[in-house]
Amino acid sequence: MSSLKSPTDASIPFPSLDNQPMFAGGLILAATLIFFSIWLFRSEQLGWPNDVYDDPADELYLRRRSRSRKRVNALFFVCGLLVLAATLATPEHRVFWIGCWMSAMVVLCTIVALAALDIVRTMLHHRHRLDRMRKERS
Repeated sequence: MSSLKSPTDASIPFPSLDNQPMFAGGLILAATLIFFSIWLFRSEQLGWPNDVYDDPADELYLRRRSRSRKRVNALFFVCGLLVLAATLATPEHRVFWIGCWMSAMVVLCTIVALAALDIVRTMLHHRHRLDRMRKERS
């Protein structure tokens, strides 16, 4: 089952040849998640194009949205670290490997749930904003 040929090979941290595609894919996935989280965090700090809120009533919504998106960005970063840890652990350390991959799955499901809540929050905000604009016209 193990691809180690001699006791001196045990100190080599890299996987055997039969695991290289999975190892490379794990590194690519981890780097993608980590760099994506950094890019999202930076974009949120700089602001998005066409994202104009000049009404003072929008301040609460913007604070909540910013806080929620910071959490999601942190979760993407944590997920990337979990994938990197699982990749470096290789399937030879089964408990740690499975634990990292299961944790990454739970984190990604949490991100989907938080995104759904963000959609609901945005829809409610736009509905209230349209209602305010209608009341101001009449």
